[in-house]
Amino acid sequence: MEKVERSSLIDIRSFEGGQAHHHFLTEALKQRLEIIKHLTARDVEEVAKELGAHLVDLKIDDATEWALKISPFRGFDIFFVLQRYSPEFEDRLLAFYNREAPSIGVPAEDASDFTVLYANAIIYAAKRVLDKELPRLSRYL
Repeated sequence: MEKVERSSLIDIRSFEGGQAHHHFLTEALKQRLEIIKHLTARDVEEVAKELGAHLVDLKIDDATEWALKISPFRGFDIFFVLQRYSPEFEDRLLAFYNREAPSIGVPAEDASDFTVLYANAIIYAAKRVLDKELPRLSRYL
């Protein structure tokens, strides 16, 4: 399993115009968390195979349940990290990117759109490959 240091990653605010997209992305991931929080590391391993993604060894703190690396294209990696803080606090789904991603010309708007689309892809793949009941957010998700 690939080891990834948190210090080698950035969040959406490091992209050009990223501050303006930070709230949108945080809220979009919060909505999708209602489904994704039901996925165990074992579930995500199956989902990763379906998506051509990989679980990685990335730890934010003791609450890190799993981290998934998805590469939409060379030079642009998205890292989804599930943080299980409950019952004391709310669980969180975090998104990070490889430090070099902004240098290939991806603006924050596109980075945030890719992130939401791939979070959706995690949900679609989970519903297709896992034999478990998952909540719904909409007719599609």
